[in-house]
Formats: sequence, structure tokens, C-alpha cells
Amino acid sequence: MVEHAAPSDPSPTLYLKHRGTFNHKLLVSSIQKWFDDNSYKFHAPKYKLKADEAEYEIKSERDVTEYVRYVITVHMWIRDLKEVEVIRDGEKHKLDEGYINAEVGGELQFDYTKRFKGNKFVQWLHDIYQKYIIRQTIKDVWEDDLMLKQVELLAVIKDVLGIEVS
Repeated sequence: MVEHAAPSDPSPTLYLKHRGTFNHKLLVSSIQKWFDDNSYKFHAPKYKLKADEAEYEIKSERDVTEYVRYVITVHMWIRDLKEVEVIRDGEKHKLDEGYINAEVGGELQFDYTKRFKGNKFVQWLHDIYQKYIIRQTIKDVWEDDLMLKQVELLAVIKDVLGIEVS
């Protein structure tokens, strides 16, 4: 029997492009800290660090209810990465410089515990439950909250990079 993934509802992906100086270690640790502070399980299935580039793929998840799970993904590429010395407030600091392209995606996963897995009657109940009973909660609460979490995470990234957060 084929195992099916939990039904999901993707959220719009947020994008960021930035060229300049930044603290690479602080950037990565700030992203991980945000996930930890917001009770997400953090996985980094892709982590490449070469002399002049880096690539990160981060997947995190948080169970909201026994039926709904938030999944937030971050895909970040850093190109032309090099260490530079900058003078700030009369002091020398070692920072990194490069071109960053980041994507913050989100997804609502439904029935991740597979309570509605089974015969056609149980699947029919699942359709009724999702389409009629909790439809407004999905739209008015969970979708909005997930998007807000994505915006918060992007604001953390922008703050570390020194970009004005609007």
C-alpha cells in the first residue's frame, strides 16, 4: 500500500535579495534561535559551505493541534562570499560580504497524525470536517498565523543583515 503525505495548504513564499556586509555566523544562529524560541523542530537537510559560497536548506515544523502542523522552510544561497574588514565606530571588525538570496516558505499540514486514514467513510468524514467544519478557522486563524510567522522570521533575517524592516 502506498503511503500518502498529509494533505497540505502552501502559504505564499517570501523572498529577499541582499548584497553587502553581514555577520554570517550571526545570521545562521539567529535563524536557528528564532525556530527554537518559537518551538519549532529544526532540520537542516542541506548545508553546504565552500570557500566563496554557502547554501542552506532548513525545514522546521511545529504542531499547532493534533490535526494541524505548521511547516516553515528557509532556502538561502550566499554567493561571492568573502571575509572583509570594516571600520565601525573607529574599530576594525571582521565581517562577511556577499550576495544573499533567501526564500521563506510556509505550509499548513492537515491530519499529520493520520486520524482520518482508512476506509472511504472515514475519508468522507475528513472531507466534511475540513471543507465545512473548520474551513473558516483554516482561513481566518491558521493561514494568517503561519504567514505572520514567516514575516517574523524574514524580519529577523533583515535585522541581522541591517536592512530596514518595514
